[in-house]
Amino acid sequence: MGRTGTLADREVMRLVAELYYERDLRQPEVAAMTGFSVSKVSRLLTAAREQGIVRISVEPAPEVRPAVAEQLEQRFGVDIRITPGHERDPAAATRLAGVGAADHVVPWLPEKGTIGIASGYTVAAMVSALPRLRLPEVTVVPIVGGWDVQNPYLDSNQVARRMADRIGAQTRALHAPAVLDTPEMKDALLREPTIAATTSLWGRLDMALIGVGGSPESYPGYRTAVDRLGDESRRDLRDMDVIGDLAGRFFCADGAFVDAWGDRTLAIPLDELRLARRVVAVAAGSSKAAPIVGALRTGLLHALITDRPTAEAALKLAG
Repeated sequence: MGRTGTLADREVMRLVAELYYERDLRQPEVAAMTGFSVSKVSRLLTAAREQGIVRISVEPAPEVRPAVAEQLEQRFGVDIRITPGHERDPAAATRLAGVGAADHVVPWLPEKGTIGIASGYTVAAMVSALPRLRLPEVTVVPIVGGWDVQNPYLDSNQVARRMADRIGAQTRALHAPAVLDTPEMKDALLREPTIAATTSLWGRLDMALIGVGGSPESYPGYRTAVDRLGDESRRDLRDMDVIGDLAGRFFCADGAFVDAWGDRTLAIPLDELRLARRVVAVAAGSSKAAPIVGALRTGLLHALITDRPTAEAALKLAG
């Protein structure tokens, strides 16, 4: 009886899959034809994939690397990975690059240890595209403070928690803003036990995943961390020739870091970030070419993941 039921179930899955995949019917049409609910049709299609009745293959990425990646690598000594896409809209480009970056990041994930992660539009997109993994001996920690109720991708705890969930890891929280009113407030927060438990892991990261913040004069079409600072602070950063930031630390076009509010910024110190075994930056979009060149010049990055148009623009600027 059990075997007959199982065989009958497989035949129903096969029939539904044939209607959907081979006859190009939509799920509501399959439901109307079979008398099933749309949700049952969806469950049957999922089960058909899980049991191997339906096998979906995707053409592998080409093995030939774009010349622009090799040229940037030779110039800066940083591993350059190129994601698909030629989007002109900055928001679309950066999100697509984040999604495409997941395939490059997965082989670099440690089997045990600590991953530090910064919030941001591109990093959050990368996290959302990670496959389900089981890495119970890995801990994901935020390396920049900050939260944003309306824009979860700027909430460092949410991004870290989401990544831990995707890869089956543990997580630690950092309940603190990115910039404090006074150095004394920052020092007091760093002494708080739960925050200290998180920041104590910063000096021994196996991997750091960060975005490349844009120029204070850039408005890419989505909310960024710089937007939290306000117009006056934007002008201050511009006057200091700031071109971008890495994990809350601002830098100029020549790669030199600027101590803008460093004594009030709750983020991983540069000397601890430099100790990370692998620092990976993910960024793309027309507004990110100049910041990427500056970021490459800092000497902080081991790898950069971007799309081809941004890489080509960065190479032109660097030349």
